[in-house]
Amino acid sequence: MQGFLETFIPLFVAIDPFGLLPVFMSVTAGMSASRRRRVTFEAVVAATLIALGFMFLGRATFNFLGISEHDFKIAGGLILLVLAILDLLLPGKAAVIEDQTVGLVPLATPLIVGPATMTTILVVSQRSYPLTAVSLGANLLLLLAVLLSAGMVARVVGLNTLRAFSKLVMVLLAAIGVNYIRVGVTALLAAHP
Repeated sequence: MQGFLETFIPLFVAIDPFGLLPVFMSVTAGMSASRRRRVTFEAVVAATLIALGFMFLGRATFNFLGISEHDFKIAGGLILLVLAILDLLLPGKAAVIEDQTVGLVPLATPLIVGPATMTTILVVSQRSYPLTAVSLGANLLLLLAVLLSAGMVARVVGLNTLRAFSKLVMVLLAAIGVNYIRVGVTALLAAHP
């Protein structure tokens, strides 16, 4: 049980299912309940495949491409920052133009399986691949339950409140992007003084 918790908790913090809910509601605003449900399953299934693939091939891919985890964090931060800026500065346009791919980008990656989650997977999988896979599965099932409840949350809170909140969330998303960039750049500078 201790081994499970040692892999589950870091992944829970990295995936942050409850923190992802407002971003999910913002990105899927205006979708029908059935479309939002399809997007939810699409995003979680894609995130699962990406995370499992990265667990087994991540370090080898980084080595092959000659990039570090810090480079990856900077790239993920830039993507989140650009998505947030597009949403905030272009009136009437969502950060994701392609409605058909919203489950994959930005939901599955970089929001669910982004730099923080991928880095965490690399670290905890060094202890045990099976434990990491089980912990990842438990976290993604919890995330699925949280995201499937988004419609109920929207009904309780109200559309106008959600619209106002979605803009605040995009500012927070921009801040998360800047944080990823800052942490990545700081780590790179510390590694190569």
